[in-house]
Amino acid sequence: MGKIIGLRTLKTAIAIFFCLLFYILLKCFELIPGVPEDFAYSWYNPFFAGIATAYSMHASKEASLQQAKNRCVASVIGGVIGILLITLYELCGGTWPTLQTISFRDWSFLIAYFLIPMTSIVVVKIAIAIHQQSAVFVAILTLLSVTVNPNVRVDHWQWLFGLNRILSTIIGVLIALGVNWMRLPRRHHNRQLLFCMGVDGMLANEKDRFKGFSRYKLNHLTSLGMNVTLFTTRTPATFMDLLTDVSVSHPIVCMSGAALYDAKEKTYLESLPFSLDLSRRLRAEFSKMKITPFVNIIQNDVLYIYLNHVDNEGERRYMESKKNAAYCSFVFEDAPEAEVLYFLLVEPKSETPDILKHLALFENEIFIQVFDCFDFGENLEELQYIKVYRKEVEQLNILHQYCQKHQLEIVGMTTDKNSNHLLNESKIAVTVASAEEEVKKRCQKVLKSTSYDELFKEVQRIYYQKLDKSSKTTKNMI
Repeated sequence: MGKIIGLRTLKTAIAIFFCLLFYILLKCFELIPGVPEDFAYSWYNPFFAGIATAYSMHASKEASLQQAKNRCVASVIGGVIGILLITLYELCGGTWPTLQTISFRDWSFLIAYFLIPMTSIVVVKIAIAIHQQSAVFVAILTLLSVTVNPNVRVDHWQWLFGLNRILSTIIGVLIALGVNWMRLPRRHHNRQLLFCMGVDGMLANEKDRFKGFSRYKLNHLTSLGMNVTLFTTRTPATFMDLLTDVSVSHPIVCMSGAALYDAKEKTYLESLPFSLDLSRRLRAEFSKMKITPFVNIIQNDVLYIYLNHVDNEGERRYMESKKNAAYCSFVFEDAPEAEVLYFLLVEPKSETPDILKHLALFENEIFIQVFDCFDFGENLEELQYIKVYRKEVEQLNILHQYCQKHQLEIVGMTTDKNSNHLLNESKIAVTVASAEEEVKKRCQKVLKSTSYDELFKEVQRIYYQKLDKSSKTTKNMI
């Protein structure tokens, strides 16, 4: 049951029950001699109270209080103006039409129906004037419920109905606040876990977006209070567009872990560049191999991409894709003497083994990743990316530092082998059945399904599950 019914859902059901129970208690007063038989219904309607309580219930107490305030203010505005409209109309000699009395034998109801939309303008203006824009919808709803819905007529009915509507709303709101402040048994929450969702492998190329369901699920995980972020080999120039309408609660782990990027502030929080000495030695080795690398350097929160010569079609296409890209600056000239974040090579596949053989001279100092080209909307099968990072990137040093600072442990989830180091550095590593075999071997759990829906469900299961404290923990910095 705990896996199906959330706390907010349970509290909403309890609050609605209390709205109904309150009506039953008021009915009990009618058993007292001299109390009218319609006492309860005259002053309180559980229908309106139930709507108000459901509207005011929220996951957080602060948001619930704000919703309750909006609902009460809106009901008072809409209810009072509706009462005054009907009262003034009848003082002028008219008879306000109810839904039951409208007839084409008497067209006078058109006057009232013309006044209702005109009055709605007044309601909106008053809400805006008192800085309650969020209350406009409910205020209009209340106005309509008073002026259109009544189907019975008694003396001063508009006052009775309007006050009933306002009081029912206030009681429903108070019930919602009371229930929301109740301390119900809570599920266990692993708030110490940081769920790193691997972007690569889930999306085909840089022009893809998180489709509707994935976007919804990511936002839902964040709304539950989970620590969620994305892990990617990409730069902000290619992943920021993916984040349209996507909310994550921590910096993006980008460029395979070489940097942490705050997507909201658009700043690099941390990075792991090469030392100047190692940068010079690698540049000398590339020059010796007659290879022109794209040199990536972070300066003033901007990723600069330098290239001084185009050797092949892949380099030309990559250069064209970055010339006008957001979140980076392409410069067609020699890179300055600065700490390089990483080198990118775009070379023929046939040359890759020889390049890797040369770079083996630096195997204790660098971390290498090899990709098929994917940035151009089509695979250039004869070309590959070779990315060269500082060795500590493979150990995710800056992510571990971030986790130590915030007392978090990593849960890695990916389907792409180029994110295998994320799985190696995770407390818990999970993937789906369609992942590459090399990825599956590094995971503690491989889901039987190929659906990413199941992956999201597994995230929630881990979040609520009591974990064995003796299991593998996040590695400490060396």
